[in-house]
Amino acid sequence: MLLLERGDSEINPRDLSSTAPLELGVQYGHVGIVGLLKAAQTQHSGSTGAEPSTSVGY
Repeated sequence: MLLLERGDSEINPRDLSSTAPLELGVQYGHVGIVGLLKAAQTQHSGSTGAEPSTSVGY
């Protein structure tokens, strides 16, 4: 959580199989983690209204 709060880390790094943390959270039903990642994406997208960097719409 500290890394998400600092705002200077990659929110959606991909692993060797090209899976992002948000995708894994959804796949395994980790609702709390999904919420944290989505909130961090919204915060990092700024006031431009830009879409989150993930290509999967959750």
